[in-house]
Amino acid sequence: MSEFLIRKIKREKTITMKLKALKTHFNNELQVYPLAERQVLFQMICEAHMGLKPHDLVLNYETAVSISTFNFFKSTLNRLKNHEPIQYILGKAHFFGMEFLVNPSVLIPRPETQELVALVLEDFPADSAPIILDLGTGSGCIAIALAKALPKARVFAVDKSPDALEVAQINAKRNAVDITLMEADLLNWEFPDQYFDIIVSNPPYVCKKEQSLMAKNILAYEPHLALFVADDSPLVFYSAIKNILIKNLQPKGFCYLEINAAFGMETQKLFKSSEFQNTKLLKDTFGKDRLLKIHKK
Repeated sequence: MSEFLIRKIKREKTITMKLKALKTHFNNELQVYPLAERQVLFQMICEAHMGLKPHDLVLNYETAVSISTFNFFKSTLNRLKNHEPIQYILGKAHFFGMEFLVNPSVLIPRPETQELVALVLEDFPADSAPIILDLGTGSGCIAIALAKALPKARVFAVDKSPDALEVAQINAKRNAVDITLMEADLLNWEFPDQYFDIIVSNPPYVCKKEQSLMAKNILAYEPHLALFVADDSPLVFYSAIKNILIKNLQPKGFCYLEINAAFGMETQKLFKSSEFQNTKLLKDTFGKDRLLKIHKK
């Protein structure tokens, strides 16, 4: 788009561009992203800012665009060019059919983590009333999704980061669930002698050496505290979780973990001890060793 047209739009303060032209401009300016991803990004922005669902777009391509919409797209384009995740730009992400506030204090919920929640719900029907502990809750997506699906459950969630706990509290309120949030460090565990029927966690598990394989938007914007572990201790959080299970998981209770696929067998082996009667390594939809289910004796 020419600088002349931009100045003209700002000067007139009128609606002078159609949505179809804005989409073309968006695609041309964002060549750093694949076309399919650009289309999804455009749809997400239109829905967030204009209330247009993807199926509404084609019916509104000839609709004129307001100055505020143009300016929002311009600002968003600049941030996307710097590889900022769209979820942080829009301030929200979707997980298990719910909307969550996200900001750089918390990880953006991942599809694999939805599979972790689904795995729990395979074992516990909607009318069950387990006591649940979510370790390293972040945005609260796991704890809140379980609380929503299991309304009789008592759900506790802990995190080391006060900022993350603040986000989780907002998300619990937004999604109308009651969970108990507490500050706690998995590696320096000091927790009351309370027992849980379910302990679930998606702890940090990405080795520092794997950074070169990760997308720029993850490395530049998402919290490293919630992502990375040292190369020489890739299972440090799982070792800590094992001790937590021994102390705080009910006999015959279950633990569900998201894990690093590169250490699937090693992580499973860590939990093969006299305290546990069964461990099951499960693949995600991409065929990677991503989930571990543990049954305590």
